[in-house]
Amino acid sequence: MARISKKPVDQKLLTKIYKLFYEVFLRYKGQEDFLLIMDDIFSPTEKIMLAKRLAIIYLLIKKVDYRDIADTLKVSTATILYYATTFYKRNSQVVNIINKMLKNEKVLNFLDDFFANFMIHPGVYIGHWKLYRDHQRKQESRKVLG
Repeated sequence: MARISKKPVDQKLLTKIYKLFYEVFLRYKGQEDFLLIMDDIFSPTEKIMLAKRLAIIYLLIKKVDYRDIADTLKVSTATILYYATTFYKRNSQVVNIINKMLKNEKVLNFLDDFFANFMIHPGVYIGHWKLYRDHQRKQESRKVLG
């Protein structure tokens, strides 16, 4: 649990702080810059906490069992239930963003499979068996993750 001061901050000041926070994260240019900003601002514990929260919501959307989530992420089922009721079941903005990401992922995977069927011809062209096996591995890893 994050520790914050018991002394409340003025709401107008807090709004300005949130805007500053937004502006800092808005200006990153790519994943490396984002990770550097995360390292500068958040402690290792805070980064893990945020990552686990997003992972819980993602796994709930993927319909993974509560106990499997708890075992994998090393969190309690009560924590998972909290995120299920707070975010997942009320269809929050985070849930909408993850759902859009998953739809895009499905489209990209479909296109990848579609073009692989036309472009990869094992036994006809030299080197295509390797491409075929690589594509099969990629499909298997998608099944495991999905």
